Amino acid sequence: MEEQPTIHYIKNIKTQYELIFIICIITYALFSLGDILFWGANAIQWEVLWNGRDFIADFTNIVGYSAENDPYNNTVAFGVHEKIYPPLQYFVSYLISGNISNLDYYYTVNSFSSLYTDTRIMMLFIVFTVISIIGIYSCVHTFKNGSSLTKHLAAISVCLSFPIVYTIERGNSINFVLAFILFYLVFNSSNNKVLKEFSFISIALAASLKISPAFLGVILIIERRWKDAIKTLVYGIVFFFGPFLLTKGGFTNIPLLIRNLLINIDVYKFESGCTIKGFFMHYMPEFFFYNFDTLNTLCSIITVIICVILLSAAFLSKSSYDRILFVCLIMIILPSHSGTYCVIYIIPAILAMLNESDKRRLDKYILLGGCLCMCRLGGIIGYICINHHNGLLIILLCSIVRATEIIFSYFTHYKTKQTMNLVF
Repeated sequence: MEEQPTIHYIKNIKTQYELIFIICIITYALFSLGDILFWGANAIQWEVLWNGRDFIADFTNIVGYSAENDPYNNTVAFGVHEKIYPPLQYFVSYLISGNISNLDYYYTVNSFSSLYTDTRIMMLFIVFTVISIIGIYSCVHTFKNGSSLTKHLAAISVCLSFPIVYTIERGNSINFVLAFILFYLVFNSSNNKVLKEFSFISIALAASLKISPAFLGVILIIERRWKDAIKTLVYGIVFFFGPFLLTKGGFTNIPLLIRNLLINIDVYKFESGCTIKGFFMHYMPEFFFYNFDTLNTLCSIITVIICVILLSAAFLSKSSYDRILFVCLIMIILPSHSGTYCVIYIIPAILAMLNESDKRRLDKYILLGGCLCMCRLGGIIGYICINHHNGLLIILLCSIVRATEIIFSYFTHYKTKQTMNLVF
């Protein structure tokens, strides 16, 4: 009889977190829509969500680069530093490029910025966007536990959040990657052998599009599922390297891809997005630029140390939520050039936290950080307070505390639940 109030309290806490998350994002979406409709071209949210200067450029440019099926040597519009994607993405884009009405024109003007005006290309973009959103919605609905209403509202909220809308405007394939990641997290332990196998294929496809999701394969190693880990590795090798054979030059493109990546790192060293360096560049640009080499090296060292701590804690933790949180953060902060759209990788971690019934004290701060990541505003308020830089910093600091405690508890054999509650 005494357990009933405790269970009821835990459920209420879980529901409160879910309600805060859902209300924040839906309110944000309605505010952004109202701002755009009321103020029109002067709306502050245009710059945040839909700047329009290079509309769906990550889609149109890649389609243009791929038109001759020789992307790693293509210098049209931009140099080779822009041709850094794995070959799977370029091969799919090559198939799409066959629908360009007047390819010669874009090569003549040395730009693909107006390619979206080609009706066929725009139609295909809409089709791919709809498919990715349906995939994200379905996977969030399946991944999220709780009542049917909660699952639907959570899925709607994610689809209306800043990272998703921003990525649609960019035309970036990371929306597909998110769907693949969520599918993998849902079904990699499924009793359904078909869905389980497709989950391994799913994370392999995600890694073959963006590379970073390969870190999530570590979860299989942590759980000592060696057979599943080997199968996933094989799928990853096939989907990453196989498409090289479908591009002009075959495997000779591998060193070209590495060359382009190294050039890209140098070109974009001042635009680090979601990294620790990006936080400092956001808030103290002049000081950072004047001392760039020193601070850049320092931020790189700090990033590596933090990632080692997070990865170590992921191996030692018994919580699947902690593992997802730590690995997702590594995916965001470790790449030297982590674009704004990479904040999308925090979504699985936030959903995993919402799924937990036994909330810890740090979780309320992680929820705050998650809401800031999902609800970026424009203007001075957005620049100072409500942005993904602040959100990621809050989540990162909380995760470092949690990871440090896990490591300390492991080596001191001090693992009681009471101690965890005292810390968190």
